[in-house]
Amino acid sequence: MSDPSADAPAPIPAAAPPPPRKALIGPTYRQFISEVLTKKAARNYLEVGVRAGETVAVAPCPTIGVDPNFVIDRNPVGSKRVLHLYQMTSDEFFRDHDPRAIFGGTVDVAFLDGLHVFEYLLRDFLNTERFCDRNSLILLDDCLPVNIEMTEREHRRELRQDKAIAGWWTGDVWKVVSVLRELRPDLRITPVDVRPTGSIMVSNLDPSSTVLYDRYFEILDKYLPLQLTPELFEAYWKTNRPIQADAITGYFNLSLFARP
Repeated sequence: MSDPSADAPAPIPAAAPPPPRKALIGPTYRQFISEVLTKKAARNYLEVGVRAGETVAVAPCPTIGVDPNFVIDRNPVGSKRVLHLYQMTSDEFFRDHDPRAIFGGTVDVAFLDGLHVFEYLLRDFLNTERFCDRNSLILLDDCLPVNIEMTEREHRRELRQDKAIAGWWTGDVWKVVSVLRELRPDLRITPVDVRPTGSIMVSNLDPSSTVLYDRYFEILDKYLPLQLTPELFEAYWKTNRPIQADAITGYFNLSLFARP
């Protein structure tokens, strides 16, 4: 007599649990940027990675927006008097244009949200800092990934285990923060709890610094192969534990983190 269990279908293996996820509960990054621009009484604003124009629209001051492929679906001007849009890559923009000539002065506040790949954000930062001054402020988007999956260099949502946020993609731009902490201890770096994937506020800028430019390929050789393990992910979050956004924008606190 044959064993009936021999013909039974094999059990379906249990789905792997989604990776651990951090929680960011603050305001949206767009709300935070709006507050920073207001509290700083920003003279001007530079944004890399405009896309549809939602963030550019909240800026009340003269603005430069850079994106290789605008899909603007709203009025991006808002209350600002002047808006300059450049449909090109940020590398092309910084090669061919000087924001100081456009603004009539140094860049006051910049928001970098271009391609979510390490070396692109690194170049955007070093290029932007050249046109800033000690009182300027640079905000880096998407540098607090809430799980490891979203740090892949190529967004492959169909392979994600955490389906609820499979559309989120930070890429490996988190590495820029580690580079700045290692090579630019002169900078003031403040991680901020904003949704969905954090903001890094960088102040005490030095437009004369050439460290990142001079060591660019050395930096790439060291950091490009680096991938987040669970242990490194936890260590990164421990080093970059975010503070609440209203600790910066509330009362008169902004000057504790950036010069007026």
